Amino acid sequence: MNMTEKELDDEKMRSPIDGLRITFRRLRLLLNLRGDTDEKGTVESIRENVDFKSANAWTLVFAIFIASVGLDTNSTAVIIGAMLISPLMGPIIGMGLGLGVNDPVLVRRAARNLAFAVGISIVTSTIYFLISPLSLAQSELLARTRPTFFDVMIAFFGGAAGIVAQSRQTKGNAIPGVAIATALMPPLCTAGFGIASGQLGYVLGALYLFLINSVFICIATFLFVRYLKFARVSYQNPVQQKRIQRWVAIVAILVILPSLLLAWQLQRETIFTNRAAQFIEREMKFPRTFVVDREIAYNWTKPILNVGLIGDTLSPAQIDTLKAKMGSYDLPADALTLRQSSLEEDVERRLNEKLRSQDTAAQQAESKLSQLEVRLRAHELNRELGGKITSEIKGLFPQVAEILVLGGSQEGERRLWVLWQKPPGTEERKRFDDFLKARTDAPNALVEHTVAVVDPPPPAARKRRSK
Repeated sequence: MNMTEKELDDEKMRSPIDGLRITFRRLRLLLNLRGDTDEKGTVESIRENVDFKSANAWTLVFAIFIASVGLDTNSTAVIIGAMLISPLMGPIIGMGLGLGVNDPVLVRRAARNLAFAVGISIVTSTIYFLISPLSLAQSELLARTRPTFFDVMIAFFGGAAGIVAQSRQTKGNAIPGVAIATALMPPLCTAGFGIASGQLGYVLGALYLFLINSVFICIATFLFVRYLKFARVSYQNPVQQKRIQRWVAIVAILVILPSLLLAWQLQRETIFTNRAAQFIEREMKFPRTFVVDREIAYNWTKPILNVGLIGDTLSPAQIDTLKAKMGSYDLPADALTLRQSSLEEDVERRLNEKLRSQDTAAQQAESKLSQLEVRLRAHELNRELGGKITSEIKGLFPQVAEILVLGGSQEGERRLWVLWQKPPGTEERKRFDDFLKARTDAPNALVEHTVAVVDPPPPAARKRRSK
């Protein structure tokens, strides 16, 4: 029996024990979610938002373009705006509701629409990043390629907040906040970036994050729908109803159990990463040895903690001490690998790299100089050959002013440019071409003919010539 606040206050004044009991009753009343549940309105609203109509599809396309621009320009405000107008939450919550009320038709419809929305999102973002002039992996984009256990927690509690707020008689404004917190759209845009740039790691990491968000929002919706005791779909045939309930239970188990395993794996990875970072920061402090790089990677068989050191080389006793201290951080000792180099070795390595780069630059400059010398020598030889041919051919073709030889010495690379004092006839040109190709030993050379332009004499010369 529910009591009003005044009745609770009156009972609290009777005795300390009664006051404590009433305090617990008040707390229970405060945390009661079933009191103001709008079951009918909630179910109708979720079912209506499951379907992707033309307006929703176009809204999704526009939102994907906006989110892609935000990721491309590293603008958090633009990404948040895109997530606010995205209609991706509808099918995911619809799947959770369908599992909670034993409605396989709703589950199939929601799954089909979610797959359709994911396809539209990936295709749209891929097209954008293929035509984008930027398409660089900014920090906002890279943040969507490596999910952690915290993403699982955000997705679950975000989904719980969404279904609780949506099931109230007085609707709250939690759905936009859930859309922002769980970030369903940016991972799909990141997957499109990975496809456009040919980076499979980005695609798998982004889809992994989207799967985590979708599954745990769905699980949170399923659990709270069951907790709020929404009416389950009933069928006239009891056998069919039991079969459908069994099918829905199997689907729910198939969704929940692998997700719990995934959450546990991500939690282990997050813990290992944080503890390894703490171990490096706290324990690897030496007077003349410094950490210059690190590689932390977690897997089922053997975690990796690869640390690069520079300075004085650590003794075997120091290395054994480090490995012994790893136990206090719950880290396996065989995960640690040290790459050590002294300051002298590092200076020598950097000097050698600089010398190699200088040698490479000098070799490139020497190669270019050799090429220029070869081209200059070829030009001089062509000029000499052109002068010889011009002097030889004057007797046969007096109208030729000059012959220029251009190009290399290989067959098909040489060009012959003939300057005539007046245009030659067809027969004369053909006879000249045959002679010239035979003389230069280049039967496939390209011969071009042009009439030389003779500059008019200066005015003083014209006056003397007129006199």
